[in-house]
Amino acid sequence: MADLPSGKSFRFAAMVSTPAAIVFLVAAASLSVALANDEAKTEYSYVAGNKLGPANWGKLSPEYKLCGEGKKQSPVDIITKQAIPNPSLDSLNRTYAAADSTLINNGKDISMTFEAGKVGTVTVGGKVYRFKRVQWHSPSEHTINGQRFPLEAHLVHGSDDGGVTIIAILYKYGSPDSFYFQLKKKLAELAGDKCNYGEENAQVAVGLVHMRSMQKRTGSYFRYMGSLTTPPCTENVIWNVLGKIRHISKEQVDLLAALLPAGDARPSQPLNGRTVQFYNPPNSTISFEM
Repeated sequence: MADLPSGKSFRFAAMVSTPAAIVFLVAAASLSVALANDEAKTEYSYVAGNKLGPANWGKLSPEYKLCGEGKKQSPVDIITKQAIPNPSLDSLNRTYAAADSTLINNGKDISMTFEAGKVGTVTVGGKVYRFKRVQWHSPSEHTINGQRFPLEAHLVHGSDDGGVTIIAILYKYGSPDSFYFQLKKKLAELAGDKCNYGEENAQVAVGLVHMRSMQKRTGSYFRYMGSLTTPPCTENVIWNVLGKIRHISKEQVDLLAALLPAGDARPSQPLNGRTVQFYNPPNSTISFEM
């Protein structure tokens, strides 16, 4: 149990124990649980029209209620001409160290996890978030002006108080991405693990992975408040969708997509009045007409 605060700190804590503060703390705790618990307790599917599919996620379990009733859900379709410029947003500067990692296939999504606190951090809104894992979705979950891309990578970061921020990288077909060369053999090995999904996950120890290419100068990006894109669809996630589309070869995408033949992209969710902001520092590159 943590020590109780004393003096002025204790009085301040008492003052902010309002209903709004309680709601914030509950939301932060929910995010923390969702981030720590990679495996959803109730089965779900990405197949449209299936009883376990995205349209029915909110009905599958009380824990998934936000998937159907939430007002700040992700992903979204980003309309570039409606994005509001905000030059005061964070630069998202970060330094990622090489770290031991594990590739995981739970039958629904592919992710790569790291030992806690061993990769690096990003600071958003003055708060430090630690890099937790990479999760891939093919095709992309976010769309730009209605356009969907072959692959989207989510760089998931968590703060000590349970907050979550995600940096999303969109890919289009082109030259190979050097980052994925180091995963090629391990992804093939993961594909050979024919486990019984739902009862266990397929996983492969990757060893040391160099993350330098994932920390390339961010430049422009879109920022909005959303949710996890998998059940329980917990909200109050800070999304940062990079404005520069990266190139990747079809062979590299196929290595990931072959592990999930049906795809793992949740359909776009309504903005419900939310604002998408746009950060575009000098000399940055953006792949879209603004």
